[in-house]
Amino acid sequence: MAENNATSDEVQEIRRLASNPELVRMTTSVQFDLLSHNLTKADVCDEIVSWIDAGGRVKATVLHTVPGLTGQRAFEMKPRINDRLFYIKVTFQQLPATGERLLVLSSHPNH
Repeated sequence: MAENNATSDEVQEIRRLASNPELVRMTTSVQFDLLSHNLTKADVCDEIVSWIDAGGRVKATVLHTVPGLTGQRAFEMKPRINDRLFYIKVTFQQLPATGERLLVLSSHPNH
């Protein structure tokens, strides 16, 4: 199967949302993963923006195992955080009251 890259519009939307941590939500497991590495949501957001600004690859994929989001597009990045390779997966989430958000589904050292 061919590798897919996110479109330039998708990448710019990820960057726009990540540049404002108030527009980013994280799953509970991501919050615990970050705590175990002494990282914050702002740290991950900063790294997403830096990764995109440096021209890092943003791979498009489809969610298969996330209840309520199955079939939705998601995006994977592998930036370095504190000299360690991380795997980050995000998707867009539309919330009725507040509008679009970036949902971080995974953020942990790449195994």
